[in-house]
Amino acid sequence: MSKKNDLRALVVDDEPLARDELVFLLEQLDVEVVGQAKDAASALAILEDAAPDLVFVDLRMPGPDGIALAESISRRLETASVVVVSAHDDGGAVRAYEAGVVDYLLKPVRLERLATAIDRVRARLPEAEAAEEGPLTRLAVRRRGKLVVIQIEDVIWFEVKDELVWAVTATDRFSLDLTLRTVEARVSEEDFFRSHRGALVRLDKIRGIEPAGAGTYELHLDHPDEPKVPLARERARLLKEIIPIAG
Repeated sequence: MSKKNDLRALVVDDEPLARDELVFLLEQLDVEVVGQAKDAASALAILEDAAPDLVFVDLRMPGPDGIALAESISRRLETASVVVVSAHDDGGAVRAYEAGVVDYLLKPVRLERLATAIDRVRARLPEAEAAEEGPLTRLAVRRRGKLVVIQIEDVIWFEVKDELVWAVTATDRFSLDLTLRTVEARVSEEDFFRSHRGALVRLDKIRGIEPAGAGTYELHLDHPDEPKVPLARERARLLKEIIPIAG
């Protein structure tokens, strides 16, 4: 199981050796690689399920280049930071920074330089602020003109629906003025697990895991409505480390 402050990264490069080298370096920095892709189309196909914090994109690839991919990532997954990697020091950095990337690395990537890029990404995460604010134990939410206090221990899962984050208890659901990433950063990883880009579930409320096709799964939760919450393919491996399959 990865540490709570580990980043989740997607590596995109059309050269397998370049991907392998970058993955090796990222592992030295406690960064979890949740996916690899050879081009922009492959990267976008796995982006939402992988829900990476960070995407490394090669500048020059067949099809859309790394900067076009960075722009697409920003539109589809606002929470993901992008770092462009290039073998050419030919002015691409200017275009990359104009596209909103966090950093621009030259190949061959050095471990020390990569560590600097990782630090920049970490500083942008909700976890950086959450570490100062402390763990969540309860929330005050608005309901019919007044504030209602809910205990985190009563929440069965958090989900993103209709562009809002909802806390679901056994008897009700409450909309939150927080991002799911911020909530994840401030609850205990011993209690909650990010099963999907849009779901954070209480581990002791998982009652079953069912295949849902294409390598994905659904979690059955202990709730009166017997909900099924998505479990992304890339997250299933981590859940199996927490809840081992014994039969």
